[in-house]
Order: sequence, then structure tokens, then C-alpha cells
Amino acid sequence: MKGKAAWLGVVVMTAVLGIALVGCATGPSSSPTAVKSQADLLKDAGFRLHTAQGAHVAYLQTLPAKKVVLNQYKGQTCYLVCTDPGSKQCYLGDKAAYQRYQQMAIQQNISEDQHKVSEERSDPEALQMWADSQGAG
Repeated sequence: MKGKAAWLGVVVMTAVLGIALVGCATGPSSSPTAVKSQADLLKDAGFRLHTAQGAHVAYLQTLPAKKVVLNQYKGQTCYLVCTDPGSKQCYLGDKAAYQRYQQMAIQQNISEDQHKVSEERSDPEALQMWADSQGAG
């Protein structure tokens, strides 16, 4: 009888230990991730924060807040996002950064109007800001 009780104790202890280990093994990937801001997603996707100067500040004021603007000028493409209305800063990215941002935004449930292109433009100011943000200016 004593042997059965000891054997039962070992089985129960093994089961409890196994359940505990399975709980630990799932790790952080199974826990919900913190929701990131639009600015965080843009940075993570490869967009660069650019501070406008001179005439480019006025240009930023014409962009819709928190929306993606596609700019194509003389065969070059860039994406602009102003996350803060009235700010002198915007995020600039290329097509690859925009595609990464779209995927991440969908995973984070960012509203469609914030991750899809809201308008298309052909402005030399945007191209110059892009060049400046890449160190060419």
C-alpha cells in the first residue's frame, strides 16, 4: 500500500511539473503584445523622422495628419506621414518601408485610413525633404 501511495505521489508531482513547464514554454509569443503608436510602427518599418526647415515647414502644413501621402516626382517615389499636426517633423520612407508599415499596422489593428495611402502628390518639396533625410542635402 505504501508503494502505491508513493507511486501515485510521483505521478501527480510529474503531472503538475509538466503542466508548469508547458506554461513556461509558451513564452512571450503567446502573450498579447503591447499596441504601438503610429510613430513607433513607422520607425520600426524603416521610416526616418525628418525635421523640416525653411519652405519645407509650410509644405508639411499642407499634409493631412496621421495619413500616408505618396509623392511621385520625376520618377522618384517617397511616402510621407505627419503624425503630429502642426509639427515641423514628418516620417519619410521608401516603398519597402511602406510595405513593412502596412503589414505591421494590420497586425496592430491600426485604422485603414492611417496605413493606406490617402492621397498622391507630385511635389518637388517632398523629394527634397527625402534627399535631405538621406543625407544628400
